[in-house]
Amino acid sequence: MYVSNEKNGYPRARIVEVDGKLVLEDPEAMAVISVVNKRNCKISFDKNLDRIDHFKKRMEAHNKNPEEMVIIILSVDDVYGGALTDILMPNFNWQEIRDRGEKPFARGLASRNFIQQGLNLIDKEAAKKLKETEGMVAVVFDFGVAEVFKV
Repeated sequence: MYVSNEKNGYPRARIVEVDGKLVLEDPEAMAVISVVNKRNCKISFDKNLDRIDHFKKRMEAHNKNPEEMVIIILSVDDVYGGALTDILMPNFNWQEIRDRGEKPFARGLASRNFIQQGLNLIDKEAAKKLKETEGMVAVVFDFGVAEVFKV
């Protein structure tokens, strides 16, 4: 079943069968969800400003080149943030943080090239933004998306 977009004359939203279940594929709805989730990354960024400031000062104190390193804020329970956390901080017990009623975040410094490669795979918009943003940045992975912030 297709829902036609009269403006362009081709189907956009459609229903497909996946594992015996009907699923709606709607690129416009997915784009709206992505925009909202990227805006939500700003909330995660703001909640971690003290740690961002800490890592910004560490980069400056150790003469780390912002063209080589980025500050990362990873929501441990996010699909992408969690995967990166498993790579960068394997075997850390995040459950203790959850048990306190807090949302666990991994925060630190990472290779800009490593993060760029990951973004190239999962979030083309954030990948482009990181590539085009000079200087010190923080990259937030949360809500199934990534967002880049100049710091």
